[in-house]
Amino acid sequence: MKIIKHKSIAWIDIFNPTKKDIEYVGKQGRFHPIILDELLHASARSKVELYPKYIFLTYHLPIFDDDLKTSRRAEVDFLVTKDKIFTIHYEDLEPINNFWRRLNNDPHLKDRAMSNNTGHVLYYLIEEVLAFSQRQLRHIEENISNVTGELFLGKENQLLQKISYLKRDILDYSIISKPQEIILESLKEAGSKFWSSENELKIYFSDLAGDHLKIMQFLDNFKETIEALEQTNSQLLNARTNSIMQRFTVLAALTFPLVLVTSLFNVGAIDKMINGDLIIFGGVFISTLILTILLLIFVRKKKWI
Repeated sequence: MKIIKHKSIAWIDIFNPTKKDIEYVGKQGRFHPIILDELLHASARSKVELYPKYIFLTYHLPIFDDDLKTSRRAEVDFLVTKDKIFTIHYEDLEPINNFWRRLNNDPHLKDRAMSNNTGHVLYYLIEEVLAFSQRQLRHIEENISNVTGELFLGKENQLLQKISYLKRDILDYSIISKPQEIILESLKEAGSKFWSSENELKIYFSDLAGDHLKIMQFLDNFKETIEALEQTNSQLLNARTNSIMQRFTVLAALTFPLVLVTSLFNVGAIDKMINGDLIIFGGVFISTLILTILLLIFVRKKKWI
């Protein structure tokens, strides 16, 4: 548990909460027992709940997992009263740590965030989380650039797997981030009621919704890009497959004279006529060879192979 205070405002950050931590939180305000119980474990859904004395907010953010090669869900819970803000999370979160360091190292930021009310602290915290979420898009952008660079290098089969991973990552990121749009809109309404004397906070929370919209627009752009790359890669793969099939078809045509002669030898009358006569056999063999060469020249001129 970490605590930072400035004037009449306090921020209490709790990582991987224990029952003792939650008991401490319960003593700081009249929080509903069900809410305190929820703080002991991660929640399945995001939500904003407004109470007379506090706001309870559950926010999910995407974090890229190198092992899974996709984005997974992380959670931070906010309990906000008039003079205290609690953040509870179940893993070490970069945006929370970043904002903690910034507050300690920048007295001007601390004064801006913690001089008036807890609404400003909540705004700066979520803004840091959104900035982190936008940075998490960089790996998607880099992977798309890598796919684009390899698109015309004859690696269609390998790119199929990379594109599939990218599509899954974009989908998982969207599943995590999309519901936060509703959460931020709800926070804008709940915040304006909870801090009714601070009209500017509604503008601040509207700014958060705008930042989230930018993230979703980036994500939509990446989705369209990877779909276009997938279509182009599929066309290249089909063209390559068709080219291979064409070569096999031409090779089959070139072997036709040999197959024909072999079949004729299986005919009894022709077999008796040729049997024992090397001149006739040689003539047939040379004629077949010449016909095959002429077919090969014809195919080469047509650029079929």
